[in-house]
Amino acid sequence: MIHRLPRLNKNGKIAASVLLIVGILIVSGLFGGRGDADEKNDFPSLEAPSAETLSVSFDTMPSFEDSNLHTSIQQEENDTDVEEDQSYQQDGVIYLTFDDGPSEATDKLLDILDDYNMKATFFMLGPDMKENPEAVKRTHKQGFGLALHGMTHDKDEIYSHASAPTDEMIETQEILEDITGEQSDIIRLPYGSSPYLTEDMRTQLDQNDFQIWDWNVDSQDWELKDERYVQHTIQEIEQMEQEGETPVVLLHDKQETVDHLPELLSYIKEQGYQTEVLDSDMAPLTFS
Repeated sequence: MIHRLPRLNKNGKIAASVLLIVGILIVSGLFGGRGDADEKNDFPSLEAPSAETLSVSFDTMPSFEDSNLHTSIQQEENDTDVEEDQSYQQDGVIYLTFDDGPSEATDKLLDILDDYNMKATFFMLGPDMKENPEAVKRTHKQGFGLALHGMTHDKDEIYSHASAPTDEMIETQEILEDITGEQSDIIRLPYGSSPYLTEDMRTQLDQNDFQIWDWNVDSQDWELKDERYVQHTIQEIEQMEQEGETPVVLLHDKQETVDHLPELLSYIKEQGYQTEVLDSDMAPLTFS
């Protein structure tokens, strides 16, 4: 059954009309008096910004290429490129390194390098620098690389506790600075960074800004002690060439090495290699 709403009689219609008029008057009074209230309270009038004000002209906005963010990103990329350029890995370059000097053979060794117009880096022992200061000064004066090899060259001493390698390198560093006025943070640990160097030892060396260099060509001059080391070294260099690696050659500042060095340098010259010194800006070659 559908229920219909009752129709309004005449009196009901009049009452409804009165209520509607009263409602309109009340609403009008509320909004109409708002301006007066504003004036009485001296509230500042707020005007909505025009569409023209809100609009932004893209023609006047700075481009991303001109922004500080772009400049910062570009600088970081440039710095990364510089770091990559300073890698020791370079085509046609070979690094000759001599450990355990200076010695009585150092002057002859430097003479031979001069004859072939070649550079090298010398990892020197503290006590031997004290005994041969003039050889150290000559090495420095002629622009060869100066590097550190510690004090004892005794695995039972230099690897005896966590701070021992750092202690030895700091002492060696001070001796080098006393003789030449130069400070070096390039080091090579006796027997290399493996197997004796622990993580605690490595951490302390890193905290003192020492750069650990190993090698990828072992001449074995320390074991062969005659001309056989030359052929062995040549084979190792050729292997590095095939693998696309820049050779870092381990040699020793000893008479047996010096005696046969011209043969090795002749090969290097014939192959068109350029010798360079290691420096602190390079990412070092370290055993993994």
